[in-house]
Amino acid sequence: MFLVSSGVDWVRKGAADIARLNPLDPPVNDMIQNVKDSGGTIMVCPPCAKVRGYEKEDFIEGVDLAGSTAMLGVVSEGAKTLTF
Repeated sequence: MFLVSSGVDWVRKGAADIARLNPLDPPVNDMIQNVKDSGGTIMVCPPCAKVRGYEKEDFIEGVDLAGSTAMLGVVSEGAKTLTF
């Protein structure tokens, strides 16, 4: 999963516990855990994090700051990517 723009807010410590995208969807925390449990990775766009004043330590465990080059690298190896 590659998070850009306001999507980076979802993986900030504490935010996923209370965020809901849609009343019919599961909590964001559950969706993030599903990605992790499935062996997926979560990457955050560094400029998107920087503009919000976020550093690596502001994010939950397992989230990497990685640019589009890193995301395209895993896609070129056959990974599916979900971008928000």
